[in-house]
Amino acid sequence: MNDGYTGANCSCVCPPNFSGDNCENQIRESYYAPPTDGCTERVTTEKNLFAPNMSADVSDGLQCAIEIIAPQGLKPRLTFHTFNLQPRKTCSEGDCCYDENLQFRENYPESSTAYCGTDISSGNELTFDSQRVVIYHFRDSSVTTCGWSAALTFVSDPNCIPTEGGCTLGFNDISTYNWKSAGFDGTTEYPICSTCTQDMTGMPNTMLYLTSESFNVGTPPVDGECTDDYIQINHLYGRSEKFCGSEPIYFTSPSSSFSLEFHSNYITPATGFDITMTMASYCAIDCHQEIQLMSGETYTIESPDFKKKIFTNLNCEYNFIAPEGKQIKINKLITKVKVNTECTSDFLLVNGDGDRRYPMDTSTIICDYDTRIDHLTTNTNNLLVAYQKTGLDSRGFKMVIRAT
Repeated sequence: MNDGYTGANCSCVCPPNFSGDNCENQIRESYYAPPTDGCTERVTTEKNLFAPNMSADVSDGLQCAIEIIAPQGLKPRLTFHTFNLQPRKTCSEGDCCYDENLQFRENYPESSTAYCGTDISSGNELTFDSQRVVIYHFRDSSVTTCGWSAALTFVSDPNCIPTEGGCTLGFNDISTYNWKSAGFDGTTEYPICSTCTQDMTGMPNTMLYLTSESFNVGTPPVDGECTDDYIQINHLYGRSEKFCGSEPIYFTSPSSSFSLEFHSNYITPATGFDITMTMASYCAIDCHQEIQLMSGETYTIESPDFKKKIFTNLNCEYNFIAPEGKQIKINKLITKVKVNTECTSDFLLVNGDGDRRYPMDTSTIICDYDTRIDHLTTNTNNLLVAYQKTGLDSRGFKMVIRAT
């Protein structure tokens, strides 16, 4: 079970994270979670790979899994520098890699070949057919070895030259759109090796609700990562979210300015997607506003949750516009925004260039409890403020601004 195989003495040799007479017991929560020897990892960038601590005796043996995922449209290539494992031994099939072996598993693990001894010469290149490959290294507890090392690079996939994917955009009304994969009908598979992009900008002072009940793209994520086909949403502050598998998706953003991407390879076509995008103001609470400022006017704005508890999530955007030739200065800013890693869940975004994508180089992102004086003066006559809240820990913001 679980990609185990018959080893010496007719007993099962289990892959990392599994044990038992038939490899039926999962040891850790995630298949690729690092074992105690720390030699299991996921690799998504070019680097040198090697077997750890090969000159030392490992009393418990060694079982490592290195999962390699190449970028879309590329595939992994290994160029070996060294390869010196335990030699083959005589077995019923002729000779076998019982004490130690290296295996490369792509889509069909049961068909992988075991390498040992000096099977792979220095300078040999192995280029894989799939975007994803897993290297398994097994070593018995009773042996020591010189190990292996190789350079990992990603090369163009001649079987997958991306073409326009034929996605379609339709609209139900002025604020609701549908983006579908090519020929979407719930049963027809989308084209392999295809790419679609769609840039979207809704009306000012509107947020984004994105949902898809009909969603079947590639394979489910592995430890939260899409390994082949995916949909990507590019949104505020240069951030992006990927979706794959068949679970319904749901995404919101304070701003309705965003873009979509779809990428497929040549291995795992599926029935595609029908995504609904609604770009409208926040219905329950009026926190999408455009505010015209008079020259010299001082204005105070508070988020709906600044003075009272709001139990729902909030996605708000405020667009302040001063007269032409004027600037807007934030004289005082009080934030009560939950502290969270990289401000991913709850945040306040400020942009002084009028760019509703809030790019990183011209925007400030905040998630703290603080008071700031003379925080910012815009470069233009336009100040944009986006606020996202996902729970009770955030209590909003208060801002005092002036057109100068």
